[in-house]
Amino acid sequence: MVTPLLFGCTTNPSDSIIDITSESIPSEDSSFDTTSSSEDSSSSSTVDYQGYDGYQYDPNPNESDYWYNTGLNLPIGVNYHETNILETLKRGDIVFEATGFYGITGHVAIVEGIFYSETYQQYFVRLIEAISVGVAQSILTPTRMIDKEDSIYRVINATSTEIDNAIDFMTAQLGKPYSVQPIKNANEDNPNWYCSELIWAGYYHQGIYLDIDDNDNYGSPITPREMIASPLVELITF
Repeated sequence: MVTPLLFGCTTNPSDSIIDITSESIPSEDSSFDTTSSSEDSSSSSTVDYQGYDGYQYDPNPNESDYWYNTGLNLPIGVNYHETNILETLKRGDIVFEATGFYGITGHVAIVEGIFYSETYQQYFVRLIEAISVGVAQSILTPTRMIDKEDSIYRVINATSTEIDNAIDFMTAQLGKPYSVQPIKNANEDNPNWYCSELIWAGYYHQGIYLDIDDNDNYGSPITPREMIASPLVELITF
C-alpha cells in the first residue's frame, strides 16, 4: 500500500490534457484541466460543476486504495456532491494532512488543478505529492479529507504565473524517489524529495519562502507543520 512517510510522508499512462475556460462539458475521452495560464490559473470559477461532481457514485469502501499514485487519470468515480471542494480549491493550494507520520509532522501535497474525466463524466481534484513510491500524482476526495484530517492553505498574493511555474517545477520532479535528508535542496536536479521539501522548492524558485525559520538552499529540513505556520499562507475555511 502506498502511504505518506516522514515529512509527508508512479505515474500511469493517461489521456491527453486540454485546457478549457468555458462551462461547456467536453465530449472527448480525455482528462481536462479547468484552468488556464492565460488567466487566474488557480481558479475554476468559470466551470459549473453541478451534474458533473460524481453525484451518481456511491461511496466505495475500498476508495483509499485509489488515492495515491494515480497518474493523470481518475481511477474511480468519486462523489463530491454536497461538498464545495471543487468550487473552493484552487491550483497551487497546499493540502495539509494532520495524520501524516503518525500525526507528528503531518503531510502536505499541492493541488495541481481541477480536471475532467470523460471516463467517469465528472470533475476531480488532482494532487502532486512526494510519498513512499516517490513524487507522484494522486487524487483528493472528500473521504480522504475526512480520514486524513485535511485542511487547505493558500499562498497569499501568489500570482498565477508564480503558481504555474511552481507547479511546473514539481511536475518535472515526477517519478523521483522519496527520501528525507538532513538538509533541504531546492535544486532541479535534486535526486530525491520529501513532501514539504518539494513544495517549498517549487515556491522557493518564485521568490516565495515558506519555511518559518530557514529558507536557505541546503538549510535545515522543513516539516509540513512549519510550512503551514508560515505567514505567507492562510487557512481556507469552507
